[in-house]
Amino acid sequence: MSALEANEGVLVNNDRVNEALKIIFDHYNGRNFTIISHRKNQYTVDIDVYALKLMKKLRALAIVSNDDSVREKALIEQLAFNSSFAFFENIEDAKGWAESVAI
Repeated sequence: MSALEANEGVLVNNDRVNEALKIIFDHYNGRNFTIISHRKNQYTVDIDVYALKLMKKLRALAIVSNDDSVREKALIEQLAFNSSFAFFENIEDAKGWAESVAI
């Protein structure tokens, strides 16, 4: 399980995601993994990132935020993601979920 957080106002695009996923992929030695995306800052995720080859190694994705606009954007992302996807209002719940899908 890995947790990610982007800076305020950035565009999370293919280059940024590929860079982060390569680091995570190397850390997990090619095994599948789960990401918790803590979205306490406002930023935009390019929906095309979900088509990246390394995204297929991603077992599950948890989005954490208590902002309704973030939840609305995440629902659109969920349509592009072909594995387990969930939305949480706090990190602890997301961690519990991530541990359960890792089994």
